[in-house]
Amino acid sequence: MSPRLTKALSCIRQLTQATADIAIVLGSGLGDYAKRIKGVSIPFSEIAGFPLSSAPRHKGVLHIGTLHGRRVVAFQGRLHLYEGHRPQDSVFPIEVAHALGAQSVILTNISGSLNPFFKTGEIIGISDHIYLPGLTGQGALVGRDNKQRSPFVNLTRTYDRNWRAALSLSKSGIYACLAGPHFETPAEGLMLRNMGADMVGMSTVHEAVMARYLDMRVLGLSLIVNPVITDPENQIEVNENEIWAGVDTAFPNYSLIIDRAVTTCPY
Repeated sequence: MSPRLTKALSCIRQLTQATADIAIVLGSGLGDYAKRIKGVSIPFSEIAGFPLSSAPRHKGVLHIGTLHGRRVVAFQGRLHLYEGHRPQDSVFPIEVAHALGAQSVILTNISGSLNPFFKTGEIIGISDHIYLPGLTGQGALVGRDNKQRSPFVNLTRTYDRNWRAALSLSKSGIYACLAGPHFETPAEGLMLRNMGADMVGMSTVHEAVMARYLDMRVLGLSLIVNPVITDPENQIEVNENEIWAGVDTAFPNYSLIIDRAVTTCPY
């Protein structure tokens, strides 16, 4: 365990001795789900070495306790590259969750749709990913001390198929991760669609890679909030207020699916 992780865990242990089996990372606009957890809430700012979240609707609070009879740790807010965090820092919550005992993680996000059959408001199971920052040297494991674990992680089955199937989601797809914070140009959207991506966002994949590095089971859930424009002659402005309104509308259904994910976790 790194000195940084040891210090963070010590801070948490001063407030609670609770452990976790399942970790939940709550994406943009989904933080209020953490209110369902019965336990202790700790702001990131009170945990030594824990990076702070500055993204909209990411409060930056760790919650640990019980939910539907399961021991869980949830992060109300995540860390993005566009906030200035290094990829290695963006995955620190996953390391903390693993140190608290979690062997499985539910990663949630919002995304834009590249697939014409994915409609705004639908929740899609992530079946695979395209890690653009990782392909350009901004991977979560770059520079990692490999004395205890090899950084050459097998990602052929990153997202747990059986866990995803247990949710009976109607659709699944490939998630492309960009650094952001700007939205994609039509040319970039077309490139991603031609590469095989069904949706695109600015998070999640760093965490998935770290989770697999730590041998954790991964479930990815993505809420479609807007179509990605791929035609340069037919460009519609992406409206951030409309995106947040869509997240709020979908929140009750998304919460139910996270509930099912917690209760069906095959840890």
